[in-house]
Amino acid sequence: MTEFSKISSILKNSLFLSKSLFKTFGLVLILVISLVINAYSQEGGKGAGGSVQGRKTILDFKQELKLTEDQVKSIKKIIDEFETKNRPLLEKLIALDKELKELLEKEGDLGEIKKRIKEIYSLRAEMVINEIEAGRKIDKILNKEQKEKWKQIRSSGIKRQGG
Repeated sequence: MTEFSKISSILKNSLFLSKSLFKTFGLVLILVISLVINAYSQEGGKGAGGSVQGRKTILDFKQELKLTEDQVKSIKKIIDEFETKNRPLLEKLIALDKELKELLEKEGDLGEIKKRIKEIYSLRAEMVINEIEAGRKIDKILNKEQKEKWKQIRSSGIKRQGG
């Protein structure tokens, strides 16, 4: 094998590895984004007691926290506002995820891929910020004992939303 053939073979192998790594990275990225979107999209339907499908809210613990009816009404309003605010963000996030998957599958323009990824993470950040803001509003409704009890409940590993 000539020196040129060796170099050519090495370059072909490295290009193949680069493409393989890029595809692997792309698939891992799609998986991670899909998991985030899937976890968040399960919040679409409310169950009994104010819980959101797959997640418990503070309203699922109203007896333990001894919430008054006024507190329950105020908390429901905050959670509804949160869901209303995040719904269009979630819809856009799902659409961008689909676009990203298509771009990665057809080995689309890297600039477009970067743009979609940045948009997805920006939307996700906005949704998390909205959740934190809702939680802070709810905390203001609780008295000292309720806040302490709610903190204990949250630290016990209960998944929650809006508080």
